[in-house]
Parts: sequence; structure tokens; C-alpha cells
Amino acid sequence: MKCKKIVFESFFLIAITILASAQAFCQPLLIKLTLEKPVDYQNAISLGAVAYQRFEGFFLVELEGGKLEELDQLGLKYQIIDENPWSEEYFLVSLVSRGMLEVNLDLYGKVLLKEERWALLKTSKEKAFELMKIRAYKVVPIFHKPIPLKYKPTFKLAKPALTYSTTIDSLVNKVSQDSLRSWVQRLQNFKTRYSYSDSIVRARDWLYNKFVSFGIDSLWLHHYNWDSDQYNVVATVVGTAQPDKVIVVGGHYDSVVYEEAGGNPFTWAPGADDNATGTAATLEMARIIAQHPLPVTVMFVPFAQEEQGLIGSFYFAEYLHNQGTNVELMINSDMIAHSVDSDPDVIILASPSAMDFVNVMMAMGRVYTDLRPVYGGQSSGSDHYSFYQWGYDALFAHEGDFFYAGWHTNYDLVDSLNFSYMKEVVKMCFATLIFASTPHPSPVENLQARDDGNGHTIYLSWSANPPGENVVYYKVNFGLTSGHYDSIRQVYATSEAIPCVIWSQIPLTI
Repeated sequence: MKCKKIVFESFFLIAITILASAQAFCQPLLIKLTLEKPVDYQNAISLGAVAYQRFEGFFLVELEGGKLEELDQLGLKYQIIDENPWSEEYFLVSLVSRGMLEVNLDLYGKVLLKEERWALLKTSKEKAFELMKIRAYKVVPIFHKPIPLKYKPTFKLAKPALTYSTTIDSLVNKVSQDSLRSWVQRLQNFKTRYSYSDSIVRARDWLYNKFVSFGIDSLWLHHYNWDSDQYNVVATVVGTAQPDKVIVVGGHYDSVVYEEAGGNPFTWAPGADDNATGTAATLEMARIIAQHPLPVTVMFVPFAQEEQGLIGSFYFAEYLHNQGTNVELMINSDMIAHSVDSDPDVIILASPSAMDFVNVMMAMGRVYTDLRPVYGGQSSGSDHYSFYQWGYDALFAHEGDFFYAGWHTNYDLVDSLNFSYMKEVVKMCFATLIFASTPHPSPVENLQARDDGNGHTIYLSWSANPPGENVVYYKVNFGLTSGHYDSIRQVYATSEAIPCVIWSQIPLTI
């Protein structure tokens, strides 16, 4: 009997060991996964990878430990970040300025990843909130919500279209500096728009009624609950030609100061620059578009709870994704009225994958304003970043002279702002909206020219544009001098025969 007992106990211990090994093999891990080509995305999805945060070139994904060998076999690069995912929460901590007070992030949680200007921190919400009070940092939660793990090709736009347009000019000249100033002042007059104060309700109601006064009747409050009941204000102007395509224009309407900056957000957080300016810009564009609808649908959205980590915009972008909304672009304005020198620079922040949209905004700034647009790379510092997480192209316009003295302090007041500069920034964003709303087919590809052999006819052929561009016809322009095309043909196919006498002297464009 004693021998049998030993055998049984040994078998039991072996079974426990095997079970523990199997559990460890199936245990999910949080990894940094590099994805570059469409096939990389397909392979990651086939292995069951679940994405939670998107960066340039890689994602934070959850994956069973037993799948790491298959990642190796597929040649996918990865790094194990956390062997016990979601035992606490994750936060993306970005350094706003090296000129401000910095702290040892290890005192606030476990640093899992660290780059020059940002870090991934695992900690409690309470510790993250303490860090949020330090003005040197922007703290953004990483939600325990899967985001799309989908390859998105870089947006391509026909470059020759970036030219002056009387239609755009006539609309952007309707932007009123007086309106912008009065609305920023009105938002400051709420004294605070802190997310947990009574005043945020009054500010939200005022915004809703303001959209009503513009004649916009498609209005609703997008409710969500992260740590409290909050609402994004959504005003929609339906497109005249392609209503299923949507551009989102927004800026957050909440404000904050923290004790570290010597204030009490429940009683006084004026937030004139941050971000009554972006909210006023959203209102002003809505006022004009309400009377001059664009070809595509535009959603004007003042977002809630940006100051707690882009919360309102994240939930709204998630809502749009779940609804299957075809969002072409998101344009975000945040802190756009502080300029104290002779350099009218404005910073445009966006993912490199949206560089053609960046180029559009920079061109609009140069053509229709006195600004000097500068591309500043990607940023996780405002609401455009939420749309980037959900796979949408998004742009962020930001003042060139960052208002360090006023940011998240009681000194963020109307009297510190430059409204003539702000008007130019709004015009740039508005011109970008108008341009992006107009269909712009991509350039034709694979253009071929074949001589018939007798010197009288050239046969042209090219590849059809993608079906989604809804191209009706192609214009073939040709003439005897480069830049002067005095002959035009409207072609409804992807080939055409062009008769000519001396073809070698005739340039053409399509």
C-alpha cells in the first residue's frame, strides 16, 4: 500500500507540473510587435494577436505565449513587454517640454517602454492622476479595448490639385475674427470647464444651443462613462454629393488647472487658449458650412475630457468605427491663438502615414493665409491621436509659440492671445476641410503611348483608377508647347487614339 501511495503522489505532482506548464504556454503576453507589410498584419491576425495601442511601425498586442515560436518562424520582430497583462492599467506618458519640471517616472509605476519623449507606464489610475498634475507631462490611458489591427496604406493625393481656388478663397474669407474672440471670451466666462464641475454642463448646453442658432438640426449628445457621465456634442451637416463620406472637425471644450500650478479646477480654470480656441474654431467652421454644405458630410464635435487623457475623442472614434462610418479625415484644433513674435509659424502634427494630408494643410496655409506651416511629426497630445488609434487619418493644428506660462494655469486668459493669428490658423484648417471634401482622383498610372507606325496616330492607354474614386471620365490634354495644352479630349474609357502631325513635339497630360 505504501508503494502505491508514493506512485500516486508522484503521478499527481507530475500532472500538476504538466498543467502549470500548459497554462504558462497559453498565458497571454503583452508584446511590442513590428508590422510593416500587409502580410505581416494577416499573419498577426491569424495567430490571434489582439491590438491595444498603435504606434508608427508597431503595435502593443496581446498574444498567447505559445505563439512566439510561430512569430519567429514568420520573421516578425517582437519584444515581450509584460508577462502579466492588465494586472494594472497602462498609460502613455509624453514629455511636453524639457524646460518644465521632470520627475523619476519609476516613482509612479513600472516603466515598460521608454523613448526620448515618451514612456509606457504600468500603474494604478490614482498614481497616473498624480502624475497628470505635473505640467511637464501628458498622460493618456491605454484602454482595455481592442483596436483595429489592419494595414492602412499611406493616403495618396494628386499633387497638381494643390493650387488656388476661388471657391475655397470665398469661403475662408467668411471666417470672422470678432466671432472667434467673442466665443473664446464666452467660454472663459464659465470660469471653469473642468470635467467634474457643474460649469461643464452649462458650457455643453451653450455649445449645443450655439449649433442650433446656426440652423444645424442634426444635433445630439454622445454619452459615455469612463469615470463619470460625460458627453461629446455632435453637430452634423450632411454632404450634398457623397453623404456617406465623413470628415470630423473638433477640439475639446473642457479645461483644467492643477494644484501644482497653484489653482483649483472646480472654481477657476479659464482655459482660453486650451482649448476655448479649438472649440471656437469648430463653431466658426460649422457656422459657415451650415449655410454652405460641402460635398461630404461634416461632423463638428467639441470633445469632452481631453484633459483626463483624450477620453471623449477615444469613445467617439470607437463609436464611429463600430458604426462602420467612412471617416476620410479628422481635423483637430488645440491651442491655436498664442503668438508673440514676428514668425507666424503654426505646427501641424500627424502620423507620417497621413503625409499627403499634412501637405494639403501646409499648402492651404501658404496659399490662403500669412502663416508659415511646419510639420512637427506625430503627437499623442490631443484628440486627433484617438482617431489615429482607430485607423483614421487625422491632423492636429497647434500654435507655433506654445503657451507654457498659461498651459494648465490660471493665466490662460483671453488677454494673452493673438486673435489675428488665430483667424489665420482657422482659415488654414477651414481651407483643408473644403479641399479634402472635394473629390480628387489620384493620378493615372501605367500610361502607355504607342505609335501606329505611319506617323499619324498615337494610341494611348492607362490603368483604370480604383472603383472607390468614382471616376466618370478622363481628360487628355495635349498641345505643341509644354504647359500650354490647347486641345482637350474627354475620354470615357482607358484608351484613346490621338491623331497628330508631328507627335514628337506634342506633350500631354492626363
